[in-house]
Amino acid sequence: MTFDFFEGAAGTGKTHNLVGRAGEIVQEGGLGEEQKLLALTFMNGARRRLDARLAENPAFRRRFDCQTFDVFARTLAARRRSLITQEMQAQVDALNQFNAPCSLAASLLENEAVRQWVVRSFPLILVDEAQDLDEHRLRILQGLAQSCQIVAAADEFQCLHDGRDTAPLIGWLEGAGQTHRLTQVRRTTQQGLLAAALAVREGRDVKTVLAAKTFNNRTSWNGAGFRLQDAPATNANHALLAWSIANDIAQRQGSVVILTPDSGNAIIRAALATVQTRQWTRNNGATFGPYPHEWDRHDNEEADALLTSITLPDYATCADLRALLTPLAENVAIAQTLSRIDRLRRAHGQSEFAAAQVTEFAREAIRNRSRLGFRQQRGHLAMTIQRAKNREFPNVIVLWPHTATGSAEHQRRLLYNAITRAQNHCTVIVLGQGRLNAPPFAPRPTT
Repeated sequence: MTFDFFEGAAGTGKTHNLVGRAGEIVQEGGLGEEQKLLALTFMNGARRRLDARLAENPAFRRRFDCQTFDVFARTLAARRRSLITQEMQAQVDALNQFNAPCSLAASLLENEAVRQWVVRSFPLILVDEAQDLDEHRLRILQGLAQSCQIVAAADEFQCLHDGRDTAPLIGWLEGAGQTHRLTQVRRTTQQGLLAAALAVREGRDVKTVLAAKTFNNRTSWNGAGFRLQDAPATNANHALLAWSIANDIAQRQGSVVILTPDSGNAIIRAALATVQTRQWTRNNGATFGPYPHEWDRHDNEEADALLTSITLPDYATCADLRALLTPLAENVAIAQTLSRIDRLRRAHGQSEFAAAQVTEFAREAIRNRSRLGFRQQRGHLAMTIQRAKNREFPNVIVLWPHTATGSAEHQRRLLYNAITRAQNHCTVIVLGQGRLNAPPFAPRPTT
């Protein structure tokens, strides 16, 4: 079986080459009648983006299926349940609801008959963002590689799991077949942006690749498409940060995405609330702002925000739940929850529902809408850096608070991933003063 591995930094076209190589294999007859390409990703967001990319290529029309590793694992474990031994089940009993099916699927794929069962439907497997694979999902890929053609892409430095040793994973990917190293960044041509990202990746002082500029006793470091500055913002004067954000948005053409490693930081939250509503006036009388935006949240965050506004009784009848939830039914997840409750009442005669059951209905509705790509947003966005993985935006503002956690290496990877989302311009605003001479912006000072 052939194995193609594309390795390269952010923006070097890994996904483009991944899809292109798969297209070549299909054109060469890699798929038989009734067979499909299977694309696997770690997260639903990456799955949707890969699904859209494959749909653009006529070679894959109606001949591909995009799934997360978790969905593939659950499906495989369910359909081959008769082959799951007591020993295999005992090995996964201590794992969580996501890792357990993946471990079971990996064990099943040690069986040649199971691998042949998979290859009859999916002889060609694509894996994007492979640096995120943990031991359970890597075992799935290793099992599939014994019978299927594999095309995978990864960048070790874009793994954002603090403390995870990716060397064994990358070593296996490089040794499994042919490695294609991508070196030309194609996402942007802005030289300051490219230089800053490379400095972060290599652990150098970012300021040394930029030009310092001082205005009104405030210094910023600038390059084509990039700006680094600090803001002496505190809870008491978060308006200083709000002004910096709004002023930067005013200078950009097109939409702006605001990224941060800590979306719960109180200063950032207060500043963004001000950006939503306030208008500023310049010395020449020109105004800028307000700039409405919305948070692009993970499914769990979306569900938590929705459910905290609802006080569910421990048990309630259909009528009680209808009275409680109908005023909130403009929210699609609530409307779908009500519909599901009504179906269970009519089809199964269920007359009473526990709060935990109703809560899970709402969470599942949100997950399904996210999986199907129905949660559309417009205008400016704010999100965590982790949420922005594998995405690109015209303009990016990175807000870096003192509450950013993790090792120095982890913080460098977070900052690199944030900077490299930008196509045209990235501004990094560091909350507080005197923090630009330490990681992740510079090497740790020596004593």
